[in-house]
Amino acid sequence: MNFDIVPAANFGTDELTALWNRSYEDYFVPIAFDRAMFERHVRRAQADLGLSRVIVAGGEACGLSLVGRRGPRAYLAGFGIASAQRRRGLARQLIEAQLRDLSAAGVAQVQLEVIEQNPARQLYRQAGFVETRTLEVLEGSFEPRADAASTAPDTDALAALHAACTTISRPTWRREWPTVQGALAHDGAAALGAPTGGYAILLPPALPLHMLLDAAAPDEASAHALLDALAQARPAARWRLVDEPEGSALHRAMAARGATVVIRQIEMTVTLQPTFSSDSSRPVRS
Repeated sequence: MNFDIVPAANFGTDELTALWNRSYEDYFVPIAFDRAMFERHVRRAQADLGLSRVIVAGGEACGLSLVGRRGPRAYLAGFGIASAQRRRGLARQLIEAQLRDLSAAGVAQVQLEVIEQNPARQLYRQAGFVETRTLEVLEGSFEPRADAASTAPDTDALAALHAACTTISRPTWRREWPTVQGALAHDGAAALGAPTGGYAILLPPALPLHMLLDAAAPDEASAHALLDALAQARPAARWRLVDEPEGSALHRAMAARGATVVIRQIEMTVTLQPTFSSDSSRPVRS
């Protein structure tokens, strides 16, 4: 099959949004974006459309590799092939070309998350990714065990809390500090702190779930105090937290108070040897 692999920057936002939706047809969980949702996803992931790739076969864009970059690290923020073009080897061509171009751009490490039962895990392994840890999407409602104190930390205090918790349990890309800052500035997110050192980033309510963009605590007692504060802030709310490392202090506290695992993901990482090509935006053709 003849195909081209070209920068995603060659396409407009509406085209990329439509391609995203075709690339996630029949996926394990519904991931359909409108234009505003796609733009928000690109911003939160710090996606670089010049480094991201689209595969074009038979004159039609049929696959997308969306990549975020922070210095020498990159993140695969979305990857898929439209259902009509699957099982033709295009995914392998796209991931290999993407990694070559990231290496040429000086990227040394790439991470992604993949749902546990997704057969794409094998594709990523073949491309050189190794599985590094298990991440879980947790949901639960929490009753406060006692009157809960909470704070509304300012940016500097929140940055210090985030940094302190990061040394104990490394956040995933979409819970790192740049993403938190962006959500506070653009998405109406609010910060809640517990006196013992935990914090949570609350997104505006979207019933029936209340989304936590990020949350962490230095130990299990602090995690329980944070859950008490959340329960008091929004009584009877059912919370969802994405990408929580299995076995973290917050994970243990949420599980002890009845939270359930709704999705299990595997974090995968590949180390590249940067080649620093002068032109990593050139199309790949076959």
